[in-house]
Amino acid sequence: MPTIVSRLFACAALTLTVATASAQADMQPDPARHGTSWSGVWTNGNNTMHVRAQRCGDAMCGTVIWADDKTKADIAARGRTLLGTEVFREFRQTGPNEWRGKVYVPAIDQTVSGRIELTDPDHITASGCALFGLGCQTRHWKRIR
Repeated sequence: MPTIVSRLFACAALTLTVATASAQADMQPDPARHGTSWSGVWTNGNNTMHVRAQRCGDAMCGTVIWADDKTKADIAARGRTLLGTEVFREFRQTGPNEWRGKVYVPAIDQTVSGRIELTDPDHITASGCALFGLGCQTRHWKRIR
């Protein structure tokens, strides 16, 4: 009888330990759902384009709200419109200051896989790669609002 009782106590203790650990894990923030946001208006490194980043459903997106005349003309010459184009698409948080999604590159009319890292509250680094990691580029953006 003492063996059965001691086994029951051991099982109860194990169950309590697992339940406590599970409850504590549920209280930890999920980096894919919480953390710093990169919502706002951003300008690229040479100030030829401004993008408004905001929540789009359960993800983040970024839409072109301003471009200089040369950039608009370059894209128009390719038969496309730049203003209103969503260049950052379906970005979901993968870490405290990191998001992954798709980047539309108007100059080549292609969408590539992308990553955004919030390096500080006013700067992001956006990178995109085409062709299985080949042809990667990185751009630095600064918050303007």
